Amino acid sequence: MKSYDYIICGGGMAGLSLAYYLTHSRLSQASILIIEPEEKKANDRTWAFWETTENTFEKILFKNWKTVQFVDASAKKQNLDIGSYHYKLLRGIDFYEFVKAELQQNLNVTWLYDKVSSINDTENGAVVETEKGSIFEAAIVFDSTYKLNLTLPDNHNLLQHFKGYVIKSEKAIFDTEKPLMMDFSIEQYNECRFVYILPFDAHTALIEYTLFTENLLEKEEYDRQLKKYITEKLGLVSYTILEEEFGIIPMSDVATQEYPSKHIVRIGTAGGYTNPATGYTFQNTQRKLKEIVAALEKNGSPIVRRSYFNKRFKLYASVFLNVLEQKRHPAADVFAILYNKNAPAQVFKFLDGDTNLWEELKILNSVPKVPFLKAVAGVFARKIKSLF
Repeated sequence: MKSYDYIICGGGMAGLSLAYYLTHSRLSQASILIIEPEEKKANDRTWAFWETTENTFEKILFKNWKTVQFVDASAKKQNLDIGSYHYKLLRGIDFYEFVKAELQQNLNVTWLYDKVSSINDTENGAVVETEKGSIFEAAIVFDSTYKLNLTLPDNHNLLQHFKGYVIKSEKAIFDTEKPLMMDFSIEQYNECRFVYILPFDAHTALIEYTLFTENLLEKEEYDRQLKKYITEKLGLVSYTILEEEFGIIPMSDVATQEYPSKHIVRIGTAGGYTNPATGYTFQNTQRKLKEIVAALEKNGSPIVRRSYFNKRFKLYASVFLNVLEQKRHPAADVFAILYNKNAPAQVFKFLDGDTNLWEELKILNSVPKVPFLKAVAGVFARKIKSLF
């Protein structure tokens, strides 16, 4: 049984980001094993996110915008003043290739293409077994493969699911300076549905049909709605589909265990890094992984003590999920109100969990009172029920 300092189970965004930060820290001489089912050779996903500063992967960003557009349910389009924020686009394939090239320069990093079948804590570390029968041990195992239980009845368990096309049009119709962050002027079906458009150039863009709901659609329905939008909203008849992507992100307030045992750390969605209210994962993952590496450098332990007061953002997320789940108010109107009654930059700051209590109260005061108060009552009713 071969031993390593660290084993990273899962070579996706979270696992590769962690490996990158470890190899670019004072722990760069540590032995690392990365276990991933198969090598990533395709652009299987795209991350869009906002931030005010440059990030670790700034030089491989595909696009970087200083403004975004928003379209409400009545088809009113507006430019959002996002202040010092930039809206950024990072393609999965660019990320994978960049990080892999960086890691290949470190001889202490080993790759294994296999599936993890079990991870078990021991007295001095943790043991990982793969489906092909390999067994390894490490002082610490980082796990991004753990699947959350999204069937617990006392939690809000929604999904953000989406299908996207990268299309190339004969007509130059895309405004390269203004991505469309949310377009709610499509049929809502009493749910939360929107389209976003990220322009690559005047002829090429990623068009994503997105839903925040409890259940998935039939596969053909995503394609039907995408093609309907392209034809009716964009007026395109002749275009080529260059790439397709499909994804499912949990939007759940189920309790997560970032540290399930002494030598095992869950990262990424498995560790609760996904914002339950938005499905955004990339930025929060980068932030938390940097904190873990800093803790390892300082104390030799990956445990990061987080303020209990910061858990208020999980309460805000639960309330929003309750509004969506119980259909207490049209989601399209909630988003329109947020961006019309507050500075968009403040909304971004709030969704990132960077606001103070006074700023949060102002944002919370802007949403429809009765539906959200009912949602608060619904959240606490479920919490009380879960105790019995």
